[in-house]
Amino acid sequence: MATIIAGLFDTITKAEGAVQDLLHENCRREDISTFHNNAPGQHGEFPVGGDEDADPGTKGAQSNAATGAAVGAVGLGLAAAAGGPLAVAAAIGVGAYTGAFSGALSGVGDEHTDEAPARRAAGVMVAVNASDHGEQNIVKILREHGASEVERAEGEWSDGEWIDFDPVATPQIVPDSFF
Repeated sequence: MATIIAGLFDTITKAEGAVQDLLHENCRREDISTFHNNAPGQHGEFPVGGDEDADPGTKGAQSNAATGAAVGAVGLGLAAAAGGPLAVAAAIGVGAYTGAFSGALSGVGDEHTDEAPARRAAGVMVAVNASDHGEQNIVKILREHGASEVERAEGEWSDGEWIDFDPVATPQIVPDSFF
């Protein structure tokens, strides 16, 4: 296993600048890999596409919809009871639809800190096999060139590439206080 330090850049120009400085700091070319990371959900991890079975942002939508449908159906059903059997059926249908819709939307846009793990954004990755180099200096160079995130990982490095890079794994971000 190799210790790998990787930075995420929003432009190839910034990434190339970091690579040049890493080379000037005696990092070997075979210890530096540059590649593009796709946006979350666009890595094709499943045969039919995508990265995961469901979007993490939809967690709980199905049960919220069912609860909303039941509440809406009962509420409108009781309100329409005085209008006869046809009015009751129509009110239950409208109530179920409205309740399911509002239930499915409940929580959309809410901030949840205990749910989905952080995901890597799209961008150019510069990964460095730091096993024979100073980690702090690598982090410093990546940050100086505008890396939006710098992460540290243990992984397999072969023929100048991080061969077991997992685009959907939660990155282990190097804190600003690393120095």
